[in-house]
Amino acid sequence: MVSLAQAGLKEALELIVERYYPMVCRICSKYYAPWAEFEDMVQSALVGLIKAVYYYQPDKSGFTSFAWRNVESELKSFLTFLNRKKNKLLTDAVSMDLLASSEDSEETGYSFEDTVRSTARNALGEMIIERVKNFLNELEADIFQMWLDGFSYEEIQTTLNVNFKKVDNTIQKVRRIVKEKIDPALLNSFFSEG
Repeated sequence: MVSLAQAGLKEALELIVERYYPMVCRICSKYYAPWAEFEDMVQSALVGLIKAVYYYQPDKSGFTSFAWRNVESELKSFLTFLNRKKNKLLTDAVSMDLLASSEDSEETGYSFEDTVRSTARNALGEMIIERVKNFLNELEADIFQMWLDGFSYEEIQTTLNVNFKKVDNTIQKVRRIVKEKIDPALLNSFFSEG
C-alpha cells in the first residue's frame, strides 16, 4: 500500500491515513497542550504520517514504527511552534490556518476525505520545498523562502541587500530544480491532490 501511495495513487494514501488515524489520535492524546486544539494536533500529526509514507524505505524499518516516530516528531514540532507563539495570541486555541492557510473542516463542511486531501497536499508541498532547498545555498534559500512568503522581487532585494538579477536568477534556478531534480511522482501527487 505504501509503495502505491509513493507512486502517486491518492486512494492508497487515503487508505493508509484511514488505517493509521486511530494511532495518530492515540499519539496526540499522550500530549497535553492547553494552548492547542486537539483537532489541530491531529492535523499536524497527520502531516507526519503523510511524510512518513513518502520518506519510508522498507529496507530500514517497519512502516508502523517509522510512521509512529514521524507522527510524534511532527507533533512535537507543532507544539513547540505553538508554545513559542502562544503569548502572542489572544485566545487559547490556534487554528491550523496560521500554519497551512487551510480552512477549518467544521466551518466549511469538508468531509474526512477532503481534510485528508488538504493535509496531504500541504505535506507534499512542504516536502517539495525541503527538497528544492537542498540544491540551494543559504542566500538562495532565503530568497526562495521570501518569494514563497509573497514578497516581491524589490522587497527581497532590499531586505537581503542583493541585486534584482540575483533574485530573478534564484527563482529561475528553483524552477529548473523543480523541473529536473524533483521526483515526478511526488509532483504528480501534489498536483493531483488539488
